[in-house]
Amino acid sequence: MKQFYYYLCCCVCAVSLNAVAINESAPQNLSIDIKQIAPGVWSHTSYYLYPNGVNFPSNGLIVQNGDALTLVDTAWGEIKTKKLLNEIKKQINLPVSHAVVTHAHSDRAAGVDVLEAQGIEVWAHPLTKKLTIEYGLPVPNKTFSKLNKAGDSVILNNLEVIFPGPAHAMDNLLVWLPQQNILFGGCAVRAKSAKSAGNTKHGDVYSWLSVMQKMAERFPSAKIVVPGHGEPGGLELLTHTKQLVEQHLHSISAH
Repeated sequence: MKQFYYYLCCCVCAVSLNAVAINESAPQNLSIDIKQIAPGVWSHTSYYLYPNGVNFPSNGLIVQNGDALTLVDTAWGEIKTKKLLNEIKKQINLPVSHAVVTHAHSDRAAGVDVLEAQGIEVWAHPLTKKLTIEYGLPVPNKTFSKLNKAGDSVILNNLEVIFPGPAHAMDNLLVWLPQQNILFGGCAVRAKSAKSAGNTKHGDVYSWLSVMQKMAERFPSAKIVVPGHGEPGGLELLTHTKQLVEQHLHSISAH
């Protein structure tokens, strides 16, 4: 199936994006890394090979809920999502019953059709459903209708899914695991290695500043913070992200 993604949608360079087709038959890094980060919680990482040879990682979560699993974000493409499900079966050997897509970019949503074909319920913000249709991405089959305004949250199994307000994307969600004190920030949170705010075309940088401050105040007990790309850290990643967004605002105001 032909998919569309926004080139460099989450890359470290803040550049203008254009919709281009993913050619999954082109040479790609099909590696899937699954790493346990707490009891009953694993990170999953897939990679996109850019034309310049850079392998850019994309993170999601796998969370155990009794005898089943909840997946947070797909791998970066259909083929990689199929491989992710195979690796989950081999390494964890529990079925995936639910999934959450944290916003409408291909590094989060490109494998939605693969999940739905397996009978997995795929949940997202209502705006994500609208935007995936607009962007030509696979469309999640369930929406969180109660996520109406910034700060709203809902419970899905043992996850708290939060709409913090627009940040990296207008529809970005965060996921909080209260039992393990893990915050999945997705692309709203930048890794310590990031040198810029990344793509800001589809979000709201002014709101992003407020979101980082409010999330730091809301989840002071977070022991692990997982960004959308790069290595996990702690609450310092929220501070780091805020600083990068401030730098971006300063750079555009200087022009």
